[in-house]
Amino acid sequence: MKLSRSQMLVSLLLSIAILGGCKDNPPAAEACVTGPNGGNPVIIVGGLFLSTAANDLFLGNAIRAQGYTYCILELKGTEELGELPGTMNIAVSGLALAAFVYDVLEWSGATKVDLVGHSQGALASRFYLKHFGGQATVDKMISLAGPNKGTSSIPLLDFFVGPVLGAFGVECEGVEPCVQMQIDSDFITELNAGDMTPGSVEYFAFYTNNDELVWYWDEGPFGIPIVKFDNAELGPGATNIELGEMCPFRWVGHVGMIADPVPIEMTLDALAGNPISVPYLLCWLPPVVL
Repeated sequence: MKLSRSQMLVSLLLSIAILGGCKDNPPAAEACVTGPNGGNPVIIVGGLFLSTAANDLFLGNAIRAQGYTYCILELKGTEELGELPGTMNIAVSGLALAAFVYDVLEWSGATKVDLVGHSQGALASRFYLKHFGGQATVDKMISLAGPNKGTSSIPLLDFFVGPVLGAFGVECEGVEPCVQMQIDSDFITELNAGDMTPGSVEYFAFYTNNDELVWYWDEGPFGIPIVKFDNAELGPGATNIELGEMCPFRWVGHVGMIADPVPIEMTLDALAGNPISVPYLLCWLPPVVL
């Protein structure tokens, strides 16, 4: 496959990022598993701290069982933080995704891919779509618990990620993505400026009302503060579904969005182009509450 001008630009920019401390992408031949169904390769873009193995365990294996060619890309991490996925600027992960998509297309011979982005991985996917030519190479983009309109506060993130970052002597406020993912951050404001669902890509946003990380305070009846979770939505151009619409009273947490059978079933429907539905009996399996 001959590289286009935009592909060469992405390769050049990624080379600069690598020289600045960004670990190179794995080759598509190593990061991907070939499936027999001949559809678009599916790229899972992982979330904060989550390794390839964590994304492969349930979500990846479910996608493979449907016969898709699929690949997993971890977010980029800084050397100072042991290259923990998701600790480098989200824009760098978006740039790395652009290079990885071109590699997957060349390796597979496909013309488009489908993206499944969990948590911060949804933001990296959207950054690629908006800034690095993704609208021409992506058919479907599925956000799983993505903080698409930002999340509430650094103290909240510190509560969950602090024990990990504390081993390196830093707090969440000192890590770029923690700041970028806040509501009204410069990153979120720019990412959402204009159309949140640009191009002819088919967008989906699946989320849970029991998310420990993606939520915000709003004013309820009589001025009483209430917690809302619709900051995970992608606006009117997307299919936005909270898990409770499929399975009332089901309790699924943030990490559960890549491990629980209900969001996985919804993801498989979206990839197959089917109406989003969940078999009744699936709703009664033990949920993944984390």
